[in-house]
Amino acid sequence: MSSLTNYGQAIAATTMAIQELLASPPLNLQVTARTPHSTRVGVSGPSMNLFLYSDGLISYREETERHGQSRMIAELHYLVTAYPGDDADADAASHQAYGAARAAIERHPVVPVQVAPGDTLQVWLTPTPMTVEVMSALWLAFASPLRLSFGIMAAFTLDASEGPVAIGTIRDVVTASGAGRLAVFSGPDDAAKSAGAASVAQALGKPVLQVPLGEIVSAYLVETEGKLARLFAQPENAGGVLLITEADSLFGVRPEALDIQDPYADVDVAQVLELLARAPGPVIIAVRVSIGPELADRAAVEVQFPPADPGPETPESPPAP
Repeated sequence: MSSLTNYGQAIAATTMAIQELLASPPLNLQVTARTPHSTRVGVSGPSMNLFLYSDGLISYREETERHGQSRMIAELHYLVTAYPGDDADADAASHQAYGAARAAIERHPVVPVQVAPGDTLQVWLTPTPMTVEVMSALWLAFASPLRLSFGIMAAFTLDASEGPVAIGTIRDVVTASGAGRLAVFSGPDDAAKSAGAASVAQALGKPVLQVPLGEIVSAYLVETEGKLARLFAQPENAGGVLLITEADSLFGVRPEALDIQDPYADVDVAQVLELLARAPGPVIIAVRVSIGPELADRAAVEVQFPPADPGPETPESPPAP
């Protein structure tokens, strides 16, 4: 299944698949994919035009997924317009093309669309009613006369995330490091997490900036943005590894109903993560228990720091004779 990162390719491939459907025998229509005011440039004879005028994304999470929104339904809205061979359209060629295109869409409600080798989407095509007001607004936007048209909605499903956060090591954090790249250090051993961040910074030849969550995240996003901007602007912090400690209250698993006394009750986790993605260096977020869904979707790697376990005691070996 294609992921959200391939959304542009999926849109282009869907447009081309609809064009091919309308252009293939027995229709053999000329089909363009242009804006309405440039449709007939270099085109003669009856033709159809496929204009993508809007899209929508609806996210949802499958029951089998632990974190975040696992799938997205994409909905592409096209204006399909019939053009005559000449202005008189004496033989009603535009009407014939219009009817043939409508029939083709009705006969092919599902179309396989190849986005990349080995990556094929099933795209559902649905004719959608369009009022004269909606069509008129589209044509007026391009200062073009109203033409015989109908609407199509093309829908398909995408993977919403890049996949679950990978469990890795300090070396993986170094390898995946870069400006704004997020990593998670989880577990109860705070000293080990601080030492791990220092190791990452040493490997990168950068300073480590250890800051408690409460010093950089406020109840108001604009204040958080200002604090982070001032932190990143300090020359001695340039490109440094930012370690955010005591972060469970915002980036851990939060209850469904938040206490009004919670200082982060109204904080949008996704917006804070967007701000952290602007950091000039890598960002490590330290939590003691489980990471929340938003962070799990954005982090490149999670390093777990379990409590020290000496293992079962074993009797000492007797001294050698």
